[in-house]
Amino acid sequence: SQLYWFTVEFGLCKQNGLIKAYGAGLLSSYGELMYALSNKPEYKPFDPEVTATHPYQDQAFQPVYFIAENFEDAKVKLQNYAMKIKKPFALHHDPFTNSIEIMNTPQKVKKALCQMKEELKNLCLALENLS
Repeated sequence: SQLYWFTVEFGLCKQNGLIKAYGAGLLSSYGELMYALSNKPEYKPFDPEVTATHPYQDQAFQPVYFIAENFEDAKVKLQNYAMKIKKPFALHHDPFTNSIEIMNTPQKVKKALCQMKEELKNLCLALENLS
């Protein structure tokens, strides 16, 4: 919940060396937006390991905001953090149905691998035809 709070709701990032707001909570609250971009709060670099354990304030302005270097940096850091979370399943995006499949049985993993094998075969044929 802290990662959501400090990114989606109260996220800040740099753009051309300036701090910019992208969080919905900031963009919908003029008062907190002005406060967040002033010199009053504490700024910390966005690090999911730290941000995930930092308490948030939902009754007043945030005393601390986490600043990402840019969106790409934040995305990569979040992806790396999420990959370390222990869970008894994996997820697979099916681009044909635009859905997420929960890979929690050997049969589902095998099905996904077979689909990938077919896609790779088709891509290899396409590359051969272009050569």
